[in-house]
Amino acid sequence: MHALGRWVQQGVNAQSTNTVVTHRQGSSDNGEHTIVVNVWSKSEPERPEPVKVSSAFAAAGLNTAFKMELTERKIENSIRRGSPLGEFWIQNDLPEVDDALKLVALSVANDADQQALQELEKQSTRLRTWSDWLIDQNQHLALTEYYISSSTLDNDEQFQNSVACTKLLVSMLSSRTLAQANSCL
Repeated sequence: MHALGRWVQQGVNAQSTNTVVTHRQGSSDNGEHTIVVNVWSKSEPERPEPVKVSSAFAAAGLNTAFKMELTERKIENSIRRGSPLGEFWIQNDLPEVDDALKLVALSVANDADQQALQELEKQSTRLRTWSDWLIDQNQHLALTEYYISSSTLDNDEQFQNSVACTKLLVSMLSSRTLAQANSCL
């Protein structure tokens, strides 16, 4: 068998390869057969490989993100159950997050790790700002609205943004892939 011709036609969403093959049996020209094969496949533009964070960084980063998530849950559960805001444990949890951030910084091995570290630091700042605000409001007895209605917490844009960003960080670090575009980061 030998190929006599080959051509490729590309459309917007598909690619066709037309191959003409001639097969001869024996030395006679009478035994010659031409076979035309049309093969269609979806043509996809080449996308760059997603940027990956290193596995050591991902593990350390997940530990940090989980500490942030735990602090968010403690605050949320305290408010939703009508319990007094645990200023003491909040003030103990945040230094643990800071320590975890210092450890994750030691795991930075490439540009993707550095970019993810910056996102973790932004989230830590976001969580600290919100929890400091809560503590201040609690000291001035201004959290009454939070204890009266759980919908207040549901409508707290800072809190909801913090929770969403932490979830995104956990997802991003679990997949070791940086988020390409995100409004909270």
